[in-house]
Amino acid sequence: MKKFLLATTALAMSGIAASAADLPTRKGAPIAPAYIPAFTWTGFYAGLNAGVGWANNSNNNLPIGAIPVGGFVPSSSNNNAGFVGGGQVGYNYQFGLGQGMVIGGEADIQYVGIDARHNQVPFTFANTPGTTFFQGSGRSNGNFLGTVRARLGYGWDRVLVYGTGGLAYGDVGGNRNNGAFAVTNAGSVDPFTGTVAATNVTTPLGNNGSKTRTGWTLGGGVEYAIWQNWTIKAEYLYYNLGHSNTNSVLTPFILTSSRHNDTSGNIVRAGVNYKFW
Repeated sequence: MKKFLLATTALAMSGIAASAADLPTRKGAPIAPAYIPAFTWTGFYAGLNAGVGWANNSNNNLPIGAIPVGGFVPSSSNNNAGFVGGGQVGYNYQFGLGQGMVIGGEADIQYVGIDARHNQVPFTFANTPGTTFFQGSGRSNGNFLGTVRARLGYGWDRVLVYGTGGLAYGDVGGNRNNGAFAVTNAGSVDPFTGTVAATNVTTPLGNNGSKTRTGWTLGGGVEYAIWQNWTIKAEYLYYNLGHSNTNSVLTPFILTSSRHNDTSGNIVRAGVNYKFW
Protein backbone atom coordinates (compact mmCIF):
# COMPACT_ATOMS: atom_id res chain seq x y z
CA MET A 1 0.00 0.00 0.00
CA LYS A 2 2.78 2.35 0.95
CA LYS A 3 4.57 1.78 -2.34
CA PHE A 4 1.30 2.29 -4.23
CA LEU A 5 0.70 5.66 -2.59
CA LEU A 6 4.23 6.84 -3.39
CA ALA A 7 3.89 5.83 -7.02
CA THR A 8 0.51 7.56 -7.31
CA THR A 9 1.89 10.79 -5.79
CA ALA A 10 4.89 10.83 -8.15
CA LEU A 11 2.62 10.32 -11.17
CA ALA A 12 0.35 13.18 -10.10
CA MET A 13 3.26 15.58 -9.59
CA SER A 14 4.66 14.83 -13.03
CA GLY A 15 1.27 15.56 -14.59
CA ILE A 16 1.07 18.93 -12.82
CA ALA A 17 4.56 19.83 -14.02
CA ALA A 18 3.67 18.90 -17.57
CA SER A 19 0.48 20.97 -17.44
CA ALA A 20 2.41 23.97 -16.08
CA ALA A 21 4.85 23.73 -18.95
CA ASP A 22 1.96 24.03 -21.39
CA LEU A 23 0.61 27.27 -19.85
CA PRO A 24 1.14 30.51 -21.87
CA THR A 25 4.11 32.72 -20.86
CA ARG A 26 4.10 36.49 -20.30
CA LYS A 27 7.55 36.95 -21.85
CA GLY A 28 7.49 38.56 -25.35
CA ALA A 29 9.16 37.19 -28.42
CA PRO A 30 12.88 37.97 -28.69
CA ILE A 31 13.61 41.24 -30.52
CA ALA A 32 15.94 40.95 -33.47
CA PRO A 33 18.56 43.73 -33.65
CA ALA A 34 17.74 46.45 -36.21
CA TYR A 35 19.80 46.21 -39.39
CA ILE A 36 21.48 49.49 -40.35
CA PRO A 37 23.20 49.20 -43.73
CA ALA A 38 26.72 50.59 -44.03
CA PHE A 39 26.72 54.04 -45.63
CA THR A 40 28.11 54.38 -49.13
CA TRP A 41 28.93 57.49 -51.13
CA THR A 42 28.18 55.71 -54.40
CA GLY A 43 25.38 57.29 -56.39
CA PHE A 44 24.10 60.28 -58.34
CA TYR A 45 23.34 63.52 -56.49
CA ALA A 46 22.17 67.08 -57.07
CA GLY A 47 22.08 70.14 -54.85
CA LEU A 48 22.48 73.85 -54.21
CA ASN A 49 25.34 76.01 -52.98
CA ALA A 50 25.95 79.55 -51.74
CA GLY A 51 28.95 81.48 -50.50
CA VAL A 52 31.32 84.32 -51.28
CA GLY A 53 33.84 84.87 -54.07
CA TRP A 54 36.55 87.40 -54.68
CA ALA A 55 38.23 88.08 -58.04
CA ASN A 56 41.70 89.32 -58.87
CA ASN A 57 41.42 91.41 -62.03
CA SER A 58 44.43 93.02 -63.67
CA ASN A 59 43.87 95.35 -66.62
CA ASN A 60 46.15 97.12 -69.06
CA ASN A 61 44.04 99.91 -70.55
CA LEU A 62 46.57 101.38 -72.98
CA PRO A 63 45.10 101.51 -76.52
CA ILE A 64 47.25 100.70 -79.53
CA GLY A 65 49.36 103.72 -80.47
CA ALA A 66 48.15 105.78 -77.49
CA ILE A 67 50.32 108.39 -75.78
CA PRO A 68 49.46 108.58 -72.05
CA VAL A 69 48.72 112.09 -70.84
CA GLY A 70 50.98 112.75 -67.87
CA GLY A 71 53.47 110.10 -68.94
CA PHE A 72 52.00 107.05 -67.17
CA VAL A 73 50.55 103.86 -68.56
CA PRO A 74 46.92 103.50 -67.53
CA SER A 75 46.30 100.24 -65.72
CA SER A 76 44.24 98.98 -62.83
CA SER A 77 44.13 96.06 -60.43
CA ASN A 78 41.09 95.04 -58.41
CA ASN A 79 40.39 92.55 -55.67
CA ASN A 80 36.64 92.59 -55.08
CA ALA A 81 34.25 90.27 -53.24
CA GLY A 82 30.61 89.37 -53.83
CA PHE A 83 27.89 86.78 -53.41
CA VAL A 84 28.16 83.43 -55.21
CA GLY A 85 25.28 80.97 -55.52
CA GLY A 86 24.07 78.19 -57.81
CA GLY A 87 23.61 74.46 -58.19
CA GLN A 88 25.55 71.27 -58.89
CA VAL A 89 25.07 67.69 -60.09
CA GLY A 90 27.48 64.78 -59.85
CA TYR A 91 28.24 61.11 -59.32
CA ASN A 92 30.45 59.31 -56.77
CA TYR A 93 31.77 55.77 -56.66
CA GLN A 94 33.18 54.38 -53.42
CA PHE A 95 35.49 51.36 -53.27
CA GLY A 96 34.08 49.43 -50.32
CA LEU A 97 31.31 49.99 -47.79
CA GLY A 98 31.73 52.09 -44.68
CA GLN A 99 35.08 53.51 -45.70
CA GLY A 100 37.28 53.59 -48.77
CA MET A 101 38.47 55.66 -51.73
CA VAL A 102 35.84 57.77 -53.50
CA ILE A 103 36.12 58.95 -57.11
CA GLY A 104 33.58 60.99 -59.01
CA GLY A 105 32.75 63.95 -61.17
CA GLU A 106 30.77 67.14 -60.61
CA ALA A 107 29.46 69.99 -62.77
CA ASP A 108 28.16 73.25 -61.35
CA ILE A 109 27.12 76.70 -62.47
CA GLN A 110 26.51 79.79 -60.37
CA TYR A 111 25.92 83.51 -60.39
CA VAL A 112 28.97 85.53 -59.35
CA GLY A 113 28.12 88.97 -57.98
CA ILE A 114 31.57 90.57 -58.12
CA ASP A 115 31.55 94.27 -58.93
CA ALA A 116 34.60 96.46 -59.67
CA ARG A 117 35.18 100.05 -60.67
CA HIS A 118 38.05 101.39 -62.79
CA ASN A 119 39.61 104.84 -62.74
CA GLN A 120 39.39 107.07 -65.77
CA VAL A 121 42.68 107.66 -67.59
CA PRO A 122 43.46 110.19 -70.37
CA PHE A 123 45.57 109.61 -73.48
CA THR A 124 46.03 111.01 -76.97
CA PHE A 125 47.44 109.93 -80.36
CA ALA A 126 50.14 111.36 -82.58
CA ASN A 127 47.69 111.86 -85.45
CA THR A 128 44.99 113.51 -83.30
CA PRO A 129 46.65 116.61 -81.82
CA GLY A 130 44.25 118.63 -79.72
CA THR A 131 42.01 115.63 -78.93
CA THR A 132 42.25 113.79 -75.61
CA PHE A 133 40.62 110.40 -75.10
CA PHE A 134 39.29 109.14 -71.79
CA GLN A 135 38.87 105.42 -71.41
CA GLY A 136 38.91 103.02 -68.49
CA SER A 137 36.32 104.38 -66.13
CA GLY A 138 33.14 102.53 -65.48
CA ARG A 139 31.95 99.31 -63.96
CA SER A 140 32.87 95.63 -64.26
CA ASN A 141 30.08 93.29 -63.26
CA GLY A 142 30.28 89.66 -62.30
CA ASN A 143 28.07 87.39 -64.30
CA PHE A 144 28.46 83.62 -64.07
CA LEU A 145 31.00 80.88 -63.49
CA GLY A 146 30.73 77.18 -64.28
CA THR A 147 33.05 74.24 -63.62
CA VAL A 148 33.34 70.60 -64.71
CA ARG A 149 35.57 68.81 -62.22
CA ALA A 150 36.88 65.43 -61.13
CA ARG A 151 36.72 64.57 -57.42
CA LEU A 152 39.02 62.22 -55.49
CA GLY A 153 38.77 61.60 -51.78
CA TYR A 154 38.41 59.17 -48.91
CA GLY A 155 35.24 58.38 -47.02
CA TRP A 156 35.12 57.44 -43.34
CA ASP A 157 31.55 56.20 -43.08
CA ARG A 158 29.54 59.46 -43.30
CA VAL A 159 32.51 61.85 -43.64
CA LEU A 160 34.15 62.49 -47.02
CA VAL A 161 37.31 64.55 -47.48
CA TYR A 162 38.19 65.26 -51.11
CA GLY A 163 40.22 67.25 -53.59
CA THR A 164 38.79 68.49 -56.88
CA GLY A 165 39.94 70.10 -60.12
CA GLY A 166 39.13 70.54 -63.78
CA LEU A 167 37.67 72.97 -66.32
CA ALA A 168 36.34 76.43 -65.43
CA TYR A 169 34.44 78.76 -67.75
CA GLY A 170 32.50 81.99 -67.36
CA ASP A 171 32.40 85.74 -67.51
CA VAL A 172 33.58 87.21 -64.21
CA GLY A 173 34.21 90.94 -64.22
CA GLY A 174 33.86 90.94 -67.99
CA ASN A 175 30.79 93.13 -68.59
CA ARG A 176 32.03 96.69 -68.96
CA ASN A 177 30.64 100.11 -69.68
CA ASN A 178 33.76 102.21 -69.63
CA GLY A 179 32.10 105.54 -70.32
CA ALA A 180 34.79 106.30 -72.89
CA PHE A 181 34.70 109.71 -74.59
CA ALA A 182 36.95 112.14 -76.49
CA VAL A 183 37.38 115.90 -76.02
CA THR A 184 38.57 117.99 -79.00
CA ASN A 185 39.81 121.46 -78.06
CA ALA A 186 38.50 124.53 -79.90
CA GLY A 187 40.64 125.30 -82.95
CA SER A 188 41.78 121.67 -83.36
CA VAL A 189 40.70 119.27 -86.09
CA ASP A 190 37.97 116.95 -84.87
CA PRO A 191 39.17 113.44 -85.93
CA PHE A 192 35.57 112.23 -86.10
CA THR A 193 34.34 114.89 -88.56
CA GLY A 194 37.56 116.18 -90.13
CA THR A 195 36.52 119.80 -89.44
CA VAL A 196 37.99 122.43 -87.14
CA ALA A 197 36.11 122.57 -83.85
CA ALA A 198 34.71 126.04 -83.10
CA THR A 199 34.33 125.14 -79.41
CA ASN A 200 35.39 122.24 -77.22
CA VAL A 201 33.60 119.14 -78.55
CA THR A 202 32.90 116.03 -76.48
CA THR A 203 32.25 112.81 -78.40
CA PRO A 204 30.96 109.74 -76.51
CA LEU A 205 32.64 106.45 -77.36
CA GLY A 206 30.81 103.26 -76.51
CA ASN A 207 32.99 100.45 -75.22
CA ASN A 208 30.98 97.61 -73.76
CA GLY A 209 32.35 94.11 -73.63
CA SER A 210 31.29 90.71 -72.41
CA LYS A 211 33.16 87.52 -73.15
CA THR A 212 32.96 83.98 -71.87
CA ARG A 213 36.41 82.58 -71.23
CA THR A 214 37.73 79.16 -70.24
CA GLY A 215 40.41 78.19 -67.77
CA TRP A 216 40.97 75.83 -64.89
CA THR A 217 40.00 75.37 -61.25
CA LEU A 218 41.43 73.53 -58.24
CA GLY A 219 40.21 73.09 -54.68
CA GLY A 220 38.93 70.76 -52.01
CA GLY A 221 36.32 70.25 -49.34
CA VAL A 222 34.63 68.10 -46.74
CA GLU A 223 31.16 66.55 -46.99
CA TYR A 224 29.02 64.94 -44.28
CA ALA A 225 25.96 62.70 -44.65
CA ILE A 226 23.35 63.89 -42.15
CA TRP A 227 20.89 61.20 -43.36
CA GLN A 228 21.10 58.34 -45.83
CA ASN A 229 20.16 60.61 -48.76
CA TRP A 230 21.09 64.12 -47.59
CA THR A 231 24.60 65.54 -47.29
CA ILE A 232 26.08 68.94 -46.48
CA LYS A 233 29.46 70.25 -47.59
CA ALA A 234 31.97 73.07 -47.28
CA GLU A 235 34.23 73.75 -50.25
CA TYR A 236 37.00 76.04 -51.50
CA LEU A 237 37.80 76.62 -55.20
CA TYR A 238 40.48 78.66 -56.92
CA TYR A 239 39.73 79.50 -60.56
CA ASN A 240 41.79 81.07 -63.32
CA LEU A 241 40.11 82.17 -66.53
CA GLY A 242 43.31 83.28 -68.18
CA HIS A 243 43.42 86.57 -70.04
CA SER A 244 41.54 88.23 -72.85
CA ASN A 245 42.06 91.16 -75.18
CA THR A 246 39.01 93.33 -75.78
CA ASN A 247 39.28 95.52 -78.89
CA SER A 248 37.02 98.38 -79.94
CA VAL A 249 37.07 100.85 -82.82
CA LEU A 250 37.61 104.43 -81.63
CA THR A 251 37.64 106.44 -84.86
CA PRO A 252 37.82 105.82 -88.59
CA PHE A 253 41.49 106.84 -88.42
CA ILE A 254 42.55 104.86 -85.34
CA LEU A 255 42.22 101.14 -85.76
CA THR A 256 41.46 99.80 -82.28
CA SER A 257 41.96 100.24 -78.60
CA SER A 258 42.97 97.17 -76.65
CA ARG A 259 42.21 96.07 -73.11
CA HIS A 260 44.21 93.19 -71.66
CA ASN A 261 42.30 91.51 -68.84
CA ASP A 262 43.60 88.77 -66.52
CA THR A 263 40.99 87.17 -64.25
CA SER A 264 41.43 84.73 -61.40
CA GLY A 265 39.59 84.36 -58.12
CA ASN A 266 38.54 82.34 -55.12
CA ILE A 267 35.25 80.85 -53.92
CA VAL A 268 34.33 79.67 -50.45
CA ARG A 269 30.87 78.11 -50.27
CA ALA A 270 28.57 75.75 -48.42
CA GLY A 271 26.16 73.35 -50.08
CA VAL A 272 23.53 70.69 -49.65
CA ASN A 273 23.09 67.58 -51.82
CA TYR A 274 20.42 64.94 -52.24
CA LYS A 275 21.75 61.48 -53.10
CA PHE A 276 19.37 59.49 -55.26
CA TRP A 277 20.41 56.08 -53.91
